[in-house]
Amino acid sequence: MCELFGLSANRDVPISFTWRGFIKRGKVHRDGWGVAWFFKDRLGLVKEPRPAPNSPIAKLLVNGVEGHIVISHVRWASRGDVRYVNTHPFVKVLKDREWVFAHNGDVSGIMYEPKFRLRHYHPVGSTDSEYAFCYIMDNLSKLGKTDKLIRVSKVLWRLAKEIGRYGKFNFLLSDGTYLFAYMNVEGTLHYLLRHPPHVGYAELVDEDFKVELSVIKAPDELAALIATEPLTTEKWVPLEPETLYVFSDGDLLLKVSSSGDIKVMLSDIDIKVLECVRGSIHRLSLKSIADELGIDLSEVYESVEKLVLRRLLKQDSRDKVPLRHPKATVYTVKSKRGFIDELIGRN
Repeated sequence: MCELFGLSANRDVPISFTWRGFIKRGKVHRDGWGVAWFFKDRLGLVKEPRPAPNSPIAKLLVNGVEGHIVISHVRWASRGDVRYVNTHPFVKVLKDREWVFAHNGDVSGIMYEPKFRLRHYHPVGSTDSEYAFCYIMDNLSKLGKTDKLIRVSKVLWRLAKEIGRYGKFNFLLSDGTYLFAYMNVEGTLHYLLRHPPHVGYAELVDEDFKVELSVIKAPDELAALIATEPLTTEKWVPLEPETLYVFSDGDLLLKVSSSGDIKVMLSDIDIKVLECVRGSIHRLSLKSIADELGIDLSEVYESVEKLVLRRLLKQDSRDKVPLRHPKATVYTVKSKRGFIDELIGRN
């Protein structure tokens, strides 16, 4: 089989420490390695059909990959020759956006089922993984360009369940804004949230190497890591089987459970604050938010600080006061207003 690694962060960050541990696993998964990263809304991709530990390029990239979303893969071939075109991650374009996909498992049965016949997207190589990716893209192409995150997530979950009936189907998928993760075999995909305050040490599982988190992390940096097996001695959390996880800006944003129910990973106060700010045509002060919602300023401070870190709210650049001040003003981030409207039920 293979192993997966993914990262979502609220800024472009280097991945040298954790990815260093991941490529060590190419000693076992020797049929190829690859890494794709989104940096300032541009996509970089490097992959080779050779063991990662033997690759000078992989060693060079340990200190050379920086992005807000990363998907990486080490391959043990179960379907398809050991060739560049069969090496993950794979990239396809949909509605002017580049999508990246990597898979762990075997669902080769879908390649012979008439109901999985491909229409618009077709594999370059011969793997079941790329075939599954093409099937997903075929179906996503049916959605409208303005379809919002919850709708897209529900469709992805349905497709993942459908494909997963044919075998192990763990995958990472991204459009450069969101990182989607899915697992259907218990205990074979984990995630870790590295959020402030960054205290203590992180130590790699596969070698005697550790770093102080405060040295490698900015005070306001959020990061979410996903891996087949935990890469460090930190407290990784196993994904729930047949559940789609959606990460954005270094945090877990929502889940589509095994029953198809949507769970948004924000508190009731967070959603009320978003509704209040979104409903105003002007920036709002934190005191105005507290007065309108009838809650203490301390609760508004905590919620707004969290929403700013998660890039749902932004402090106005004209403010002369810090964020934790009654006169500080905020507004919703333009690129996230579609998702915010979904949360608050605004058409």
